[in-house]
Amino acid sequence: MVPVWLSALVVALPTYFYARLVRGVDRFEREPDRYLVAAFIWGALPAALLALIVQVVFGLPIAVLLGEEASQSIGAIVLAPISEELFKGLAVAALFFWRRREFDGWVDGIVYGSTVGFGFAYIENVIYLSSAQDLEEWIRLFFLRVIVFGFLHGFYTSLIGIGFGLARYASTLLGAIAVMLGLAAAIMTHAIHNASVVLGEATEGSSLLITLANYGLLAVLMLGLRIVSRYNDRRMFKTYLANEVPEVISMQTYAALIGQPTQPPVKLSVQLKHLAGELVQRKHQLLKHNEQDHGEIERLRAQLRALHSSAERATS
Repeated sequence: MVPVWLSALVVALPTYFYARLVRGVDRFEREPDRYLVAAFIWGALPAALLALIVQVVFGLPIAVLLGEEASQSIGAIVLAPISEELFKGLAVAALFFWRRREFDGWVDGIVYGSTVGFGFAYIENVIYLSSAQDLEEWIRLFFLRVIVFGFLHGFYTSLIGIGFGLARYASTLLGAIAVMLGLAAAIMTHAIHNASVVLGEATEGSSLLITLANYGLLAVLMLGLRIVSRYNDRRMFKTYLANEVPEVISMQTYAALIGQPTQPPVKLSVQLKHLAGELVQRKHQLLKHNEQDHGEIERLRAQLRALHSSAERATS
């Protein structure tokens, strides 16, 4: 058997890579590390533990009434998707209400939701790998759960995050509908995956095609949303940074930020792009949604001006 600590260490590497990859969807205004760490920890510990308790509590009477096999099937297809997505979704909800200013839209929802999901998947994968009877089974589980389907829990909870992101600037009614639809989509896609796996033996493996189709559609959706987010980023930067030229940033930097080629090519630091993204979001919140700014725009503008001037002096 492979030691638990070794499984935990090996699973941590791809999990970190997946989280970093999804975080890249938000190219300019990166979410604070402390919130992402909190989201990951919630998914790995409280969400996983609470979901397990719910599944045990409801699974026991089902086993008594219908038998152990039926209880396991119902637990996997019904109890697990509902309990796991509900408790993972609590972390997204907490960030949405507690740090509303940082939760700017559906892109942030994808980042926060997937981070919670990766936390849950991490601890679940370690548990499954620790139960492997030999190295061959451990390798098979690692390949399937961590490599092939490594994004699944991240995808599921991203749907909840998208719902909260769409609710960010919507009316109360439409916002509630968006959140409920996001939660329903997460539960449904989770249930489809589990059901097709549970029925794999009975259908001689044909139901596993549904698993792959479900996973593929989620992957295509996330890739499509990444393209949309890049388009939206450039549109927002073009709209809200135009009047910052030349007092805060140069025309060359502005062109680079909105994706236009420059001669010579302009290299933008991560910090400069982050500050520009923060400024764009705060201006958007003020001008489009009349949210109070409390001097944040001027503070960000001053920081961006100072950083840009420093970068230009260094280049010169």
